[in-house]
Parts: sequence; C-alpha cells; structure tokens
Amino acid sequence: MSQGAYVTLVGYVAQEPNLRSTTTGKAVTDLRVGVTPRVRDYQTGEWRDGQASYFSVSCWERLAHHVRASMHKGDPVLVKGKFQTRTYEDKDGNPRTETRITADTVGHDLSRGVANYMRNRSRQPAQDGGQAGLAGQAGEAGQAPGSQDAEQRPGPDEMLDEDAIERFGLDLDDADVAARALAEEQENDDEDGDPAGAAAPPVAAPF
Repeated sequence: MSQGAYVTLVGYVAQEPNLRSTTTGKAVTDLRVGVTPRVRDYQTGEWRDGQASYFSVSCWERLAHHVRASMHKGDPVLVKGKFQTRTYEDKDGNPRTETRITADTVGHDLSRGVANYMRNRSRQPAQDGGQAGLAGQAGEAGQAPGSQDAEQRPGPDEMLDEDAIERFGLDLDDADVAARALAEEQENDDEDGDPAGAAAPPVAAPF
C-alpha cells in the first residue's frame, strides 16, 4: 500500500489562482489558501480570529482549469490532497519552510454560501441515440432539455458521422462505375444495330 500524508483544508482563497504550464506542457494552477482558526478569549469569553496560516496548493491538468475558472480571491474553499514540507533559503539567505499540497479535490465551502455547479458532459453519443440520452444529460446538469450552454453543445464537426460519410462516398463511386459500364454497353449495342430509341434502365443512386 502506498504511503503519504493527506490533509483536508477548510479556509479561503488568499489570492487569485494562477494558471501556468510546466516545461513538459502540463497545466497547473497555484492556489493560495489561508486558514484562520477561531479562538476564544477566556478573559472576555468572546471569540476572535487566531493567527492565520497560509498553504500553497498545486492543482494539475483538468482540475487546474476548473479551479482557475471557479475560484476567486476571498471564496470559502475546501481542499483535500497530499502534502509535503520542504525547507529552503530565500534570496536573503534566511531559512524558510513551505508546506505544499497536491490537491485531489477542490470545492466551495457551502456552509458559508451558495455556488452554481456545471457538470462536464461527455462528448460520446448516448447509447440509444434518442432523446432519452439528451434528457438524461440535461437532468444531470440540473437543466431542462435543450437549455445547455453553447460551449457545451457539440460543434458541427462532432455531429458528423465520418464512417457514414465514407460509406456514402464509396456507394457513389460504385454507382458511377455502374453507370459508365451501362453506357458503354448501350453504345456497343447501338453499333451492333440495336434500335437507337432503346432506353437504358434507370440506375438507382444508393442512399
């Protein structure tokens, strides 16, 4: 079994998320999360904010794009992931310790507000190919059928059946070859003395 240290953070987004690319072309969003505990002053009996701690969170690939599009400075946030601590020296030579978390899951803390959710729909066609599949996809997103955003709808290229187009082209080629063969046969019959008015049977184009 793999080992690792896992943590769940409950805090707020301390600064705007930054989306960047690594040298290998992978997308990563750097998320800065602040955590301010509530402590009770036993002399007055009142609650107050304690000392804030800040954590660097790395979100990779698909999660990186989702976090960049969804999270903004000040948002209440929940983060679950694996963390590690490293020690380094800053530009002034002072020792620094950084705790960085590689996120598995990031989301809004709904105990402190309301958020709108949009599911990423699969671009694969429904198995039955009918309206039931479209209705099911819309229901998963909490929307009525036909109300999907334009960005989520398949484009013209995605709606084309490439295999069907190729088969149709092959059928047209076969029909063209058959028509030319029939015309040559009729021409040979005319040269052999067949009546000029003999009509060739119609060729049905395949569909």
